[in-house]
Amino acid sequence: MSSLLTSAYLISVGILLMAAAHAAILAHGSGHPRTNWSFAALCLGFAGFQLFNAMQYSAPDLPRALAAHRWANFFSILVVPLIAFAAASLDAKKRPLRLFAGLLGLACLAIAYNFMSPFGYRFYSLAPDQVFTFPWGESLRVLQGQPTLVYRLVRLTSLCVMVYTMNVTLSLMRMKERLSSMIIWIGLAIMGITLALGSMSDSGVIAMPYLGGFGFVFLAGAFSLLVRKEMLAHAQQEQRITRALAEAMQERHRANERADKILHQDALTGLPNRAGFCIRLENLLGLNRRLGTKLAVVLFDINHLGAIKGTHGLTTSDEVLRRVSQRLCARIRDSDVLARTRSDGFALIASHIRTDAGIGVFCEKLSSLFADPVEIDGLHFQLTASTGMAIFPNDAMTAGELLAAAELALHEAKHTGTNQLRAFDPSMKEKLQQRINLESALREAIGRQQFFLCYQPQVCATSGRTLAVEALIRWQHPEYGLVSPLDFIPLAESTGLIIQIGAWVIETACSQLAAWQQAGHGSLRMAVNLSAAQLLDPQLEDTLLGALARNGLAASDLELEITESVLIQDPEHTVDRLVALRNLGLRLSIDDFGTGYSSLSYLRVLPVQAFKLDRTFVDGMDKDTTSLEICASTIRLAESLKLDIVAEGVETEAQARQLRELGCPIFQGYFFSRPLSADAAGRYLQRPQSSPHAPIMPLGQAPTAL
Repeated sequence: MSSLLTSAYLISVGILLMAAAHAAILAHGSGHPRTNWSFAALCLGFAGFQLFNAMQYSAPDLPRALAAHRWANFFSILVVPLIAFAAASLDAKKRPLRLFAGLLGLACLAIAYNFMSPFGYRFYSLAPDQVFTFPWGESLRVLQGQPTLVYRLVRLTSLCVMVYTMNVTLSLMRMKERLSSMIIWIGLAIMGITLALGSMSDSGVIAMPYLGGFGFVFLAGAFSLLVRKEMLAHAQQEQRITRALAEAMQERHRANERADKILHQDALTGLPNRAGFCIRLENLLGLNRRLGTKLAVVLFDINHLGAIKGTHGLTTSDEVLRRVSQRLCARIRDSDVLARTRSDGFALIASHIRTDAGIGVFCEKLSSLFADPVEIDGLHFQLTASTGMAIFPNDAMTAGELLAAAELALHEAKHTGTNQLRAFDPSMKEKLQQRINLESALREAIGRQQFFLCYQPQVCATSGRTLAVEALIRWQHPEYGLVSPLDFIPLAESTGLIIQIGAWVIETACSQLAAWQQAGHGSLRMAVNLSAAQLLDPQLEDTLLGALARNGLAASDLELEITESVLIQDPEHTVDRLVALRNLGLRLSIDDFGTGYSSLSYLRVLPVQAFKLDRTFVDGMDKDTTSLEICASTIRLAESLKLDIVAEGVETEAQARQLRELGCPIFQGYFFSRPLSADAAGRYLQRPQSSPHAPIMPLGQAPTAL
C-alpha cells in the first residue's frame, strides 16, 4: 500500500474525516444542526468509499480485492441517500418525506443485493483482468464486467439525486459571490466527470480506477464554503435579530416605565395618583401590620379652588395645586407618602405611628399646613381645606375600608364648614346611611304625593288686609314623619332633585292661587322660593310661564323669592337671569336680606321690587338697640329705593308696633298667622279683615312652621 494512488486515497480519507468532524462541531454550535449532521454523514460515507478503494487496489489477490470491492460498493450506495438528505436540509421547498423513504428503501435493497452477489451489485460476471498504467509507470488491476440491472438503477437514481442537488445549489448561490460560484461549479463538474468515468470503466469502455471520491473531496470543499457562507449570513441575521429584539425589549421596558408613570403618577404635581397611592397603601399596611404600628390616611380637599379657577384661570389654579403639593412635601416625613388622588385635593399616608399621642401630634401638625397664604404673581391666596382622617388599625384593617373611612370623615368635614379636620367615627357611617336612605325616599316623594304646601299670609301693616301668601313646602313621610325643610331642601339641591320639586311647587302654588282668585280674592299674590339650582335651570322660564298659562294667572300674580346666597355663586349670570324673569312680568324679591355680604352692592343692579327683613333682626329689636337700628336703616333704604319691604318673623305685639312706627309696610309672622294648610288658609282669607293692631289667630289645625 505504498503506491502513489493508495496514498492519495488515504489522504482523501483523512481530509474527509476532518471535514466530518468539523461539520459535527458546527452541528452543536450553529442554528443548522440538520444540515451539518447530514454533511458529516456524507463525508464519512465518502471516506469509507475511499478507504476500501485503497484496499481494493492494493489487494494481493482477487478474493481480497472482491471483499474490499463489496464494501466500496456499500459506501457508494450509501452516499446516494446521504447526498439527497444533505441537499434537502438546504432546500427551501419542503419535499414529501415519502420520497426520501423510498430512496432509502431502494438503497437498502441494493446493499442487500451487493453482499448476496458473488461479485457485488455492479457485475453479473467479471471480465478478464484489465491493467491500468499511470503516466508515472504505476500499474493496478481494474475490475470490469457485465453491469447488473440494480447497478443501472442505482446509477439512474444517483443521476436524479445529482440533478436535485444542483437545483438546490443553484437556488442557494449568490451570483455576486463569484469565487464560491466558480468553486461549486468546478466541484460539480469534477463529480459528474468522475462518476461518468467510473461507469465507463465498469462497462469495459475504458480501464481506470474509481475517482468519484476525489471529485467529492473538491465538492465537499465547495459545499463547506457554501454552508459556511450561509451559516455566516444566518449568524449575522440572527445577530441583527438579537440586537433588534434587545432594542425592542429595551423600548418595551421604557414604554412600560412610561405607561407605569402615566398610570401611577399625577402629571401636574409629579406625585403618585390614586392608583399609585393605593399600591403604596397596601404595601405600608402590610409593613405596619408586621411592626405593630399605626398608620393614618388623611384626605385633603382645598376649599373654593373652583372659584380660583373661575376667576383667575386654570393655569393659576394648577399653580396653586403645585405650590400646595410642594409645601406638603416639605413638611412631611420621608417615610410618609403624599399623593394627588382628587382634582382639588391630596391624600397622605403617615405610617409608623406608635401611640395615640403620636396621632394627636400629627393632627396638630396638619392644622398648620394651610396657615400661610400661597403667593402667585403678586396675588395672595388664603387657602383652607376640609380634612378627613382614618387610623389603622383603630378604624379599619384593609386599604379599601381605610379609604372609605377617610372619605366619610372628609364628607363630614365638608358639611361641618370650611377648614375643618374630622377623624373617622363609626356614627358617620350611620349618618351617611341615613342621608342615603333619605335621598332614596326623597326621589319617591313626588310620585307618592308625600309633599304638600302650607301658606303663610303677608298682611298690610296699616289695614291688616292679606296682600300675599308665601308657599312653604312640607314633606310628610310615612316612616320618618314630618321631615324638616332644613333637612331635605339642601339634599334636594345637592342631588339636583330641587328642579323637579321646584316645578311641582310652582305648579301647585299657581293652581291654589287660581282657586282663591276664583273664590273672590283677585288681588292676592303667591310667593314661592327659588333656589340657586332652579335659577340656573335653562327650562325655568318655560316652567313658570306654563304654570301661569295652565291656571289662567298673570305673571304679576307670582312673586319669586331669591336668597342672597344665590348671588355669591355666579353674580353676573344671576343678574342676567333675574332681568330675564323680570322682563316676563314676574315679581322678584330678596329673601333674608341683610344676612349676606353682597346686599348693598347688588341692590342697585338687581331688578327686584321687594326684599325681606330677616327674622334675626326683627327678633332682636326689643332686646338690643343694634338690631333696632338695623331694622330702621333697612326700612329707610327700602323707602329711598322705592322698594317694598316685608318684615319676617313678627311674633309679638311689641315687634309689630315698633315696625309699624318705623314705617314697615308688610308683616309676616306667627303674631298674625302660622303657616296654614290650603283649607285653613282658605278659611283665613274668608274671615273679615282684622284690626292691624290685634293678632290674627290661625283657623283649624295647621302644621307647625319649621
